[in-house]
Amino acid sequence: MDKIELAGFTAEQTESIREAARKYAERTTFTVEEATEKILDALNFISGAIREAFDKLTAVFRELAEELEPIDIEPRVRRRKRNRARAKIIEQRYRAEIRRVENTRIYRRIYKPP
Repeated sequence: MDKIELAGFTAEQTESIREAARKYAERTTFTVEEATEKILDALNFISGAIREAFDKLTAVFRELAEELEPIDIEPRVRRRKRNRARAKIIEQRYRAEIRRVENTRIYRRIYKPP
């Protein structure tokens, strides 16, 4: 009864296969754990570097905003649009005045026949 055959293997062969599988599993587990640690370390380093870079960029943009705040530059498009609207209003008033003058008879008020 020492030699119990399991799927064609003896008890000793089965035990040696189990031992080899256990050792391989331990080695793989250590390898997976080490790989996981290294990947996490790399990700932490990268995220720290990215966070630091964004902090620097944020500081630079804040400084630029503070320096440009007193300048108060109006965009060229907005200025041109405002000027076009102003010119349009002036032209409408001018045309209305011309129409009023053209429709008025000059001597009507001055000369009154008897």
